[in-house]
Amino acid sequence: MSQPVKIAYLEISARMTGKTTRLCKLANDLSACGQSIIYVCLPQLAAGLRVDMPNVTVVADGQPVPETVDQASSIWFYDEFDWLKSTVVRPGGYYATSAARLRELDNYEPDDVLMQLVKANGNRVERHLWQFEHREFVQDHRAFMSDEHFRLCMLGEFLS
Repeated sequence: MSQPVKIAYLEISARMTGKTTRLCKLANDLSACGQSIIYVCLPQLAAGLRVDMPNVTVVADGQPVPETVDQASSIWFYDEFDWLKSTVVRPGGYYATSAARLRELDNYEPDDVLMQLVKANGNRVERHLWQFEHREFVQDHRAFMSDEHFRLCMLGEFLS
């Protein structure tokens, strides 16, 4: 029987709560200690993140990792992993997202990466919400979102 994969970090939080900022800091800190880092993100974020993390290999979702990077010895980061098509559960990986959809605890697909990560992290999830100055931001979005979409994006929930 194989050992379960152990990951380093799992965050499932609401939109605009600093997930990417926290992941970038972790990636830059590990890179400064000499670690090789591969950071996978949404395509529209890749160019800006390459500027913010000059010593990190930033790869847009679905793009290949440069051949010069040793993937096996690198630490992998997945930003908005529930929205990416290329997310893989990797030992020692770092993961952050706002959930793309609600799940039922006793009824989810076995290949659901989010639920695999929750299990790999000992059923623990880091979660952040906004400071109080974001109240208007949340209220404005509540006006046009469905209940499910609000729970996903504004409350950072992933279980129904």
